Amino acid sequence: MSSNYKSGLAWPNEEIGLQFRDLYGAFWCGGSLAHELKEAVRVRNARITDCGYGKNVRFSLAREAGFDESQVELIDGNWEDSLLSEDLLAALKFTDHFILTPGPVPDEIRSSLLSTFTQKEIAELSIGVALFHGFSKMLIALGREPEEMDTTVVPTPQFPDSTVSNADLSGTFSHLFTDIPDIGMRWRILEDALFSIGDVPDRALSLVKHRMSELLGVSYLATERETRVMENSELLRSVTESFVFDIRSISSVTRREISEIYGSEGLLQLMFAMALYDGVLRMESTKF
Repeated sequence: MSSNYKSGLAWPNEEIGLQFRDLYGAFWCGGSLAHELKEAVRVRNARITDCGYGKNVRFSLAREAGFDESQVELIDGNWEDSLLSEDLLAALKFTDHFILTPGPVPDEIRSSLLSTFTQKEIAELSIGVALFHGFSKMLIALGREPEEMDTTVVPTPQFPDSTVSNADLSGTFSHLFTDIPDIGMRWRILEDALFSIGDVPDRALSLVKHRMSELLGVSYLATERETRVMENSELLRSVTESFVFDIRSISSVTRREISEIYGSEGLLQLMFAMALYDGVLRMESTKF
């Protein structure tokens, strides 16, 4: 098991942690969106999920760009009536929809996004919310939030040194990354690594992905292998539903039950899969 000492997240192995770091760094430092906009969206997700880490951490480059506590305070339940800039307001409207009511984007939000951002920036925004939301819920599901935490400025994730020019971007979700291929290839590498861990059977991971696609209203070509009855299927479906709709119902009892079946590394692999697919399936359900 590999841990991120700052966030409390734990990874099934060190390689997975490094690959996530590269993906996250490519998002933060390889795109077109301003750091303060990304930070506003990240903080908004943390407010919605009530993530003890996300609510209190601040990334350094956004802070240096002027996104200080006076702006953070505006991202509350009444942010639509705040003095935030138009691009931040458009991004926050999309963020709330992505998290709270995933599905076809309403015309008003769609028009606001198209008049404010390029297609590439919209794709960046979508993967950003997907990562923020999925992995903040992973932190909560694992019971690894800090009990207390002061507001803390941490270094913004750096752009990775590694290249991905030879990676394969084909696959079920490749169309979501057409405008952000570098991020898409790093996402695909992470998904491939997920299935290579081996503590949770591939059939179980496929069941999780299929059930999430049903819950989020995403058309998914279910195969016989992914939908047939299998051992522990009811538990997997129940935990998947909790991850999507009621993350805090995943308790220490739930974690113990999963660990007894798949081991502690399997628990990490399963929650990692749920974080990854919760995010990308919300991207699918809100694409336009």
